[in-house]
Amino acid sequence: MIAPSAALAAGGPKVTVRIEGRTHTLLAPTTAQTHTGFVRKGGAPAGACPATSAAGALDVASHHHWSGKFDSGIGDYFITTILGDTESGTHSFWGIWVDNRFATTGACGIKLRRGDRVLFAVAPATGTVYPTALSAPRHATAGHAFIVKVVYFNARGKAEPLKGARIAGQGVGSAVTNKHGTATITDDRAGALVLGASEPGYIRAATVRVRVAG
Repeated sequence: MIAPSAALAAGGPKVTVRIEGRTHTLLAPTTAQTHTGFVRKGGAPAGACPATSAAGALDVASHHHWSGKFDSGIGDYFITTILGDTESGTHSFWGIWVDNRFATTGACGIKLRRGDRVLFAVAPATGTVYPTALSAPRHATAGHAFIVKVVYFNARGKAEPLKGARIAGQGVGSAVTNKHGTATITDDRAGALVLGASEPGYIRAATVRVRVAG
């Protein structure tokens, strides 16, 4: 957790944190106000891990519900557990992406800026996974088709259409995106429709909500 002397001292950037576990979303996009001071979990010495870093954002967003071992040799954490999901590093680990780009340093070494989008997600120890995003209209009409789109973000953080992503939502079954990353959805019921997108080898997208009018 953040050192008590700085626990109430807001002064760091306000960012958005999302946490994707092995089988499901652990934390939907959540605003986190980072603080001055330092993160002291796992034996980290004072001054080693700024609370304005990605580690500090995780601490705030998860309400301190994460753990890891601080390695004094590299000056950073090996994060093992977030919100009850433990990854040993043997087959998978907790990866970090900032604005859809994979971070090459540990959480303490990631300097955040206001408005950054920070993603913690389970990644395989070998191979590569990419984050994805689902977009849909905010409003639709019951019984009328509408288009959704899924993209993935390559190593440079550039969005590319994702073919084969499965779109799912209660009451609409499922659909699969084409080579343009798009799929057609029809909901016959009025109300709030929550849609998700996933594809093996990619990090599931944050859900989107469509208001369907009768």
